[in-house]
Amino acid sequence: MNEQNGVIAQLYQTCHYPLLMHLLRLISNREIAEDLCQETFVRALRHWSQRDPTASAKAWLYRIATNVAYDHLRRRRRIDFVALDQVDVPASNELEIVARLDRTAAVGQALAKMSPAYRLPLLLACYADRDTAEISHVLGCSRGTVRMRLCRARAQFREVYQAHHEERGLE
Repeated sequence: MNEQNGVIAQLYQTCHYPLLMHLLRLISNREIAEDLCQETFVRALRHWSQRDPTASAKAWLYRIATNVAYDHLRRRRRIDFVALDQVDVPASNELEIVARLDRTAAVGQALAKMSPAYRLPLLLACYADRDTAEISHVLGCSRGTVRMRLCRARAQFREVYQAHHEERGLE
């Protein structure tokens, strides 16, 4: 085994689980996160010679994982729904479930319509509970840039979400 494969194997052992958890927070699906984690290591192995040897290999790996997640989210652009007639719930809770599904779908649709440059920091901050330092590390930008993107992301989300409600007459 050459030196490159040894380094990748060592990175795999030390970073596999944290990287998987990072992807799981971004994607919210364990199986897909596992696939994306494997794809991250394949890309790292394939492009090892192109990385900056003076930079942190771990940060480089997280950057690849984030880009893999971006690619997946761009390809997905759809929401999987469960038909209400397939949900086994008591009749008294049906209205509550319909309302919750509608809100969840509206949030998912609003997120899907957002620019990926704003969607990912918003997801990392709101759903993965990451601070600006962690987000800046993952995205490879300054904390000030992250704060600006989060501010713009919240405004863009409100705008898209409100437009969705107005289209449906739900104000």
